Amino acid sequence: MSKLQITEVCPKGTTYPLIANFLHGNPTDHFMAEECLLLKNEENNLKTVLTKVDNLLYVGDEEEDALSKTFIVKRNRNTGKVQILDAGIVNLKPVIYDNNDVTSMEVNNLELSRKFGSKKQKQIMEQREKLKVNVETVTEQMQNVTQEITEDTLDLSAYQNTNSDDFYIPTIDREATKAEDVYKVENMLTEAQYDIIISEIDGKECTADLLPICQEVLARKTLSEKLNVLLIYADCLLKLYAKPARDITKKNYVIMPHSATLNEICLSNFTSMSNGRRVRSGPYKDKTLCHAIVFLLLINNLKIELNSLCETLKLSPATASTKARVTGASIATVGGKKVVQLKLPLNTKKIFRRKSAKF
Repeated sequence: MSKLQITEVCPKGTTYPLIANFLHGNPTDHFMAEECLLLKNEENNLKTVLTKVDNLLYVGDEEEDALSKTFIVKRNRNTGKVQILDAGIVNLKPVIYDNNDVTSMEVNNLELSRKFGSKKQKQIMEQREKLKVNVETVTEQMQNVTQEITEDTLDLSAYQNTNSDDFYIPTIDREATKAEDVYKVENMLTEAQYDIIISEIDGKECTADLLPICQEVLARKTLSEKLNVLLIYADCLLKLYAKPARDITKKNYVIMPHSATLNEICLSNFTSMSNGRRVRSGPYKDKTLCHAIVFLLLINNLKIELNSLCETLKLSPATASTKARVTGASIATVGGKKVVQLKLPLNTKKIFRRKSAKF
């Protein structure tokens, strides 16, 4: 045997030979060369080969050579020089697929049942056809529906934290050392809102149609511009509290015709939107009354008569007292009359609330 002289060893580079093994068969002399598709896996740099032989699709992944390597010996007959080439191995497996489409088979069965089936079979096939759902049509319909949904069509008022007293009352300082500092007039509205509302009601007779309880407060003392705005604000809230819910849903409903700013504040803070309509749920109605009580307390030296509040809104003393206590005020007897009085320490007695979050 002649000795071979190895002149070059070629490791794997960007291109290298692949040895293809066909599963369940070996190439014979009748094998004809076929074109193949060579793919590369970017993660491990291994090759995938696809080819077609006798109307069969063969696919194979290159084997990893971590434990062993395969070499091809290449000899030049003229020079006798020998090259050793690092090669890869691919095992090609046939991919068996069925040309019969399941959908076409169902259609054929449907046509056969229509033509040759019994009356009962025809009815069954017609019912199945009616129950079929076009997925693309349903998807398109759902997309159209979701595009039309806006924030106004979703009533989120039921998810508000209405179990906390802070929902029903204005900004409060529970750590205040004086009763006058528990609620601040400056915190009821912003400076800009006060200025705009003052300019809007300037020269207009806004106090002529005030409710009796507000008229009583106005008759006792001369009010500053901010307290005058706060009194009108309280009057609007008391009227809003007494207004039937069906009237609030009207598009042209206005609670304060002399000030567009104050009207918007009342409607946006004490009502909510549902399906494009303005509504007032139970918690928002109670919030309206609690804010009005706080405003009247600030204007009238932290005291208001309970009987006057009940007569204005046609409330029972027990109901009015329950609402007033949420503000931190207490019910006291002064001169034989019951009054709602804001004093320290604040009334922190827990109020029983029904499951509807109303009180």
